[in-house]
Amino acid sequence: MRKNITWVVFFFFPFVLCAQSRITLKGTVADRLARESLPYATVMLLDPHHRTLEGVVADEKGNFQLSSTPADTLRLRVQYVGFQALDTVLALKEGKEVLYVTLLLWPEANRLQEVTVRAERSATSVQIDKQTFDAARLGNTTGGTGLDVLQRLPAVTINAEGKIRMRGNAEFLVTVNGKFTHLAPADVLAQLPANVIEAVEIISSPSASADAEGKAGIINIITRKNMAPGRSIVANIGMSHVNRYGSDFTFYHSGAKTHAFITANYREYGIGGHRKGEIRTLHQDTVTYSPSFGERPTREQIYGIRAGAHYAINTTTSVNAAAYYGYRRNDRIANLHYRQYANAAQPLNLYQTFAEEALERTFYNQNLFVRTGQFFTTSVDVAKAFSQKNKLTLTGIYEYSVLGGPLRNQDNDRPGGALLLQERSDEVSPLDAWRLQADYSGRLTDYLTWETGYQWRAVHHRGDFVFERRNILADTWEKDPEFNDALDLWQSIHAAYVQISGQRGPVQFRAGLRGEHMYRTLTHERGQGPIELRQTDLFPSAQLLWKLRNDRELKMGYSKRIDRPTTKALSPFKNHRHSEAIWVGDPNLLPEITHSAEAALVQKRAKATFTLTGYHHRTSNLIFRVNDSYNRIILLTISTNAGDSRSTGMEFTSDIQPYKWLSLYLSANAYLFQIKNIENGTTDNAQSLNYNLNANLNFKINAKGRIQWNTTYVSRTATAQGFDTDLLLSNVTVRYQLHKNWTADLLFQNLFDSNRQTITNRSTLFYSSTEYAKYDRIVQLTLSYRFNDSGKGAKNIRTEYGERDF
Repeated sequence: MRKNITWVVFFFFPFVLCAQSRITLKGTVADRLARESLPYATVMLLDPHHRTLEGVVADEKGNFQLSSTPADTLRLRVQYVGFQALDTVLALKEGKEVLYVTLLLWPEANRLQEVTVRAERSATSVQIDKQTFDAARLGNTTGGTGLDVLQRLPAVTINAEGKIRMRGNAEFLVTVNGKFTHLAPADVLAQLPANVIEAVEIISSPSASADAEGKAGIINIITRKNMAPGRSIVANIGMSHVNRYGSDFTFYHSGAKTHAFITANYREYGIGGHRKGEIRTLHQDTVTYSPSFGERPTREQIYGIRAGAHYAINTTTSVNAAAYYGYRRNDRIANLHYRQYANAAQPLNLYQTFAEEALERTFYNQNLFVRTGQFFTTSVDVAKAFSQKNKLTLTGIYEYSVLGGPLRNQDNDRPGGALLLQERSDEVSPLDAWRLQADYSGRLTDYLTWETGYQWRAVHHRGDFVFERRNILADTWEKDPEFNDALDLWQSIHAAYVQISGQRGPVQFRAGLRGEHMYRTLTHERGQGPIELRQTDLFPSAQLLWKLRNDRELKMGYSKRIDRPTTKALSPFKNHRHSEAIWVGDPNLLPEITHSAEAALVQKRAKATFTLTGYHHRTSNLIFRVNDSYNRIILLTISTNAGDSRSTGMEFTSDIQPYKWLSLYLSANAYLFQIKNIENGTTDNAQSLNYNLNANLNFKINAKGRIQWNTTYVSRTATAQGFDTDLLLSNVTVRYQLHKNWTADLLFQNLFDSNRQTITNRSTLFYSSTEYAKYDRIVQLTLSYRFNDSGKGAKNIRTEYGERDF
């Protein structure tokens, strides 16, 4: 058992008690952060079947006393409004009649995961509305980002284009330490160093107090923070034999009433790549076939700085403040060789074979798409606890972001040859966003708690989009009015909710109702006045967790969710992304509405935990990017409400530790994905049986060294107009503790050089298939330094809207 077991004990308090006729338990309940007592907290003594033996309410100083006839095993549960409930197993032995304890609770905002006292922490745990995964047990991701952590979760898949799906749905909400955000998941996670992530929560059935955005639910990222008194430092630096390096540095200060941190990170990541594909179109009276191949490398640069502080004014009032500035640049380069064939002879056949005599031309395309973003966010929240366990929390968030970046597209008859086409576009899109909210909670009875709240949030997004095409003969740049526009979007949401939660014996329950009213108006230079949408929706939710006999738990949940379209999806003008595609949005898009239901059974054993979850999602007004023929060689990609979808599946996770030196985490997710009433597709319906597998093996060599192996497999997946092929990724990490404060990680990434995937789309008028290969088979060394670090959850923030539109 490690020396730092003292800190783990604060969470679990496994006490050795005396088996007398009566046993007395005396103690104090306190805030783990502020180290201040929690008045009127509830302390319950449970038997092994989670039935209440005795319960008391602490006094105004947080002190309590209770007694009971002991059984072989007793369980203690401590609850306080706005704080995570604490469950402790009490193993009884002869010799003591009175026990004194101090019980420390984490504030709810920190959302720390449950932990089971073993040689290793459990990889997963289940609460009433979520499942928590310990990032360290999912596979070593030192030197990576949040995307590397997310890819190891059973419910999550990421394809070659970077599109993330959760149980088959691409839309879900990402939060960081409970701070809600409307960011695109890939953009949030790409800017979070994996080193600072403590755990990931999959909230597949959110309560009414959470934002209704994110049809698949919420992924909450818990970051690390030191809670040991005094100062501490955590630093990491990583490098590889290719263009991939980065570092991050965090400084913590923790005092009796004040906790503060500042962290900075920098990352530059270059990946070589190759692209091979073909596009076939049936346009007017001609079939055109254009195979292509060439290099497709990407390069990403990210840096940011975050700071935050918590101050306990007194025993009932605390203040949190945080600020974040970040920069991200992503360069996607494509240098492709094209051969263009055509045939106008009847009968026309989209899939016909072309002879060399049908070759019309060859050309070399160079395409550079750069996306940049600067993000600034600041937040303040104040929490006030009253007597009788009532609590008021006020939160304010402001964000300012600037999005943009150039696009350059050029055709030559051959590399370095005569110029055939040259285009350029530039975007500048400033964004302001605000959020104000108030949440109030209180105790109705000894076992019932009620919560209510109001929220206002708004975003104002402007954008200037300039597109020019070069007149080669006149050597001048000319604007094309169909590709130029200026856009102004305002969207505001008023939301209110009420919910009741409680516990009766072994059953925890929660039910609530949330209402949201949205007003959206969009104007643009090429349009005829504002395009408005007003919509009011109600979002019911219910969750239940039942602790059964023999260490089994049953969890059930239902929620209604919404996903509102991004600014990019609403933009009503044409955007020429590359030689094969023109994108256009739809300002009349409707939000997607999803109904989700799930049930999970958890079985705990001495050396293993197993979880089996069944789920069903039904979505209407499904937003897809569907393709249509624009001309003979270009597809028009349109954002539209293309149909409805259903996902019905089973998810299994197992956390097994047969020996102290060996642990194994396995997970699998299989679901039937159905899309119905598809527009612009070859059929009205599409479906596929999809599955993904994850495994992580952790082998301790000795006290200082360990080896971790992890692998992820994603099956072929149906899309609105085609499919994505399967994908296999596997990595090995060797970790060695060089010194008390120094650790080295050697990562062997993409062992089988298998990061290859084909994306296919088709209809009666076109066929497009592209294979993407990423050359990210690398060896990376990361050095980590930690001084006085205990690595617990930190309150952090991200941008509210900006990175979502990145």
